[in-house]
Amino acid sequence: MSKVLLKNFFKDKKSIILVYLINTAILIIFFNIIHPGNLEILYPISISLFVLAILIVMEWSTYYKFNHHLHQSNHDRLDLRPVTNEQAEVSQLIHTLNKKYVREINELKSTHEENVQFLYQWMHNLKTPISVIELIIQKYSAQQTFPVEVLKNIKAENDSLFASIEQVLNMIRFENIAMDFEPRAVALVASVKTVINEKKSQFIYNHVYPVVNANLEYSVITDKKWNQFLLDQLISNAIKYSDTSESNKKLVITIFQEKEYTCLSIKDEGVGIPAYDLPRVFDPFFTGENGRKFRNSTGIGLYICKKIADRLGHRLEISSEVGKGTEVTIKYLAKL
Repeated sequence: MSKVLLKNFFKDKKSIILVYLINTAILIIFFNIIHPGNLEILYPISISLFVLAILIVMEWSTYYKFNHHLHQSNHDRLDLRPVTNEQAEVSQLIHTLNKKYVREINELKSTHEENVQFLYQWMHNLKTPISVIELIIQKYSAQQTFPVEVLKNIKAENDSLFASIEQVLNMIRFENIAMDFEPRAVALVASVKTVINEKKSQFIYNHVYPVVNANLEYSVITDKKWNQFLLDQLISNAIKYSDTSESNKKLVITIFQEKEYTCLSIKDEGVGIPAYDLPRVFDPFFTGENGRKFRNSTGIGLYICKKIADRLGHRLEISSEVGKGTEVTIKYLAKL
């Protein structure tokens, strides 16, 4: 830090030093012209440099105190200790701007918290009509007064709406994931089977059949709730983009060990992702080529998954081939 300040100091003072040296040289030349027999140069130069050194030390002391505190201060406490009037003016301006900046930030935070709270409450309220629709579907399914196919379609759309609301609610909760993070040993196969059972109707409706390949029950250190949400999102994505236009498709979930990682692979037989879209699939709101084909593409599913994986300390990788499907792999660190 001192080296940087010293370098900046001489940059700032170089014009003054240069003028001082030129002035000294002019005076020496002038007196040697007046008294041509007296060619004394060393003595006046020595005095001049000594005075210059004292001036530089004094200027450096003033410069260092202010700029050192400027670099060391933070936003909460600005203690610049100005020496000159110019520094006092700069210090006052910084204090004024800092207070304004802090006030605006606090106002934005307050507004943001209010909006999030409103959105959170609104999303929770939307769950009520969804639950009512589910009860109506169950009622008419039992009475058999409506065609089964119609009720299945309504239920599929209702489930999709519920999943979207849960996705938004989890995005809101994600901001406070640090307060809601509880790492522990989690059984991967059991977690996968739980998600599959919860999505049974979605699998059936989309004619996609899950296959789980695991030699044994793998355990990893993660947060059970957020990891389950991560699996839920990835499996939902795989179901959504599975191409069932020709025949029924499989969704293969494989768990295996790879060096220091325990890997969980989710591979579908869907439409696949073009190579030019792959680098951007984790960007927020990016839907790419497939977004034009599937009306319910939002571009936030994989973005949320990547954010959660990063926060949990897991790696998320994706590979795909158009027409053959997509494979997403979660890599859990097995050896700490």
